[in-house]
Amino acid sequence: MKIELLEKKSYETIKNYTYRVLRSNIIDLNLKPGESISENEIANNLNVSRTPVREAFSLLVSEQLLEIYPQKGTQVSYIDLKRVEDARFMRLKLEQAVIELACKDFQESYLFDLESNINQQQFCVLKKNYTAAFNLDNSFHELIFKGCKKERIFNAIHFMNGDFDRIRALNLISSMNMDLVVAQHKGIIDAIKAKDSELGIRIVGEHLSKVNDDKMILLREYPEYFKE
Repeated sequence: MKIELLEKKSYETIKNYTYRVLRSNIIDLNLKPGESISENEIANNLNVSRTPVREAFSLLVSEQLLEIYPQKGTQVSYIDLKRVEDARFMRLKLEQAVIELACKDFQESYLFDLESNINQQQFCVLKKNYTAAFNLDNSFHELIFKGCKKERIFNAIHFMNGDFDRIRALNLISSMNMDLVVAQHKGIIDAIKAKDSELGIRIVGEHLSKVNDDKMILLREYPEYFKE
């Protein structure tokens, strides 16, 4: 089992760190859909007791990223296209509402952060560092919510976003239309600068609707990752 370890933050509990490492590995597809995992292996990999691993498993089951089968054990859940669509729909409505706010009033410091983020995205795509590009993509959207003082809403999206994020990660691995993704992010920044909410809402709609085309291509390329 391949687990990519993350640096533990000073304020993190062992349970939260264990959860973050496991979730990151599931979302980034280091732990693949259908792959079996065990509490003992994870505990040994992270050098922790089984208790925080068990607690992290419970949280990930509630997010439908892990499934526990009696007598069979625990495995990473398959990507469910219904859950992908539910998350896409929720994000579309919330992000269009937030971009409308951003085009009216957006904190200048966060605009600087968005422009810095997009420069880093371009560099990561150029260097084919898709894990870093994926993390920057997440941060880009989070910054928009923060710039509108709506970060709690972004945090709430997290719970339903697992399968949607795995589609996005798979998209990055496949290098599908990454230049388009970056161009759309630039367009969102331009809309905020111009205070053009109509343009911003349209680009966010196009950006989040792109997954509808991508998921069918990915389903054909990686059928073993998807729920039947």
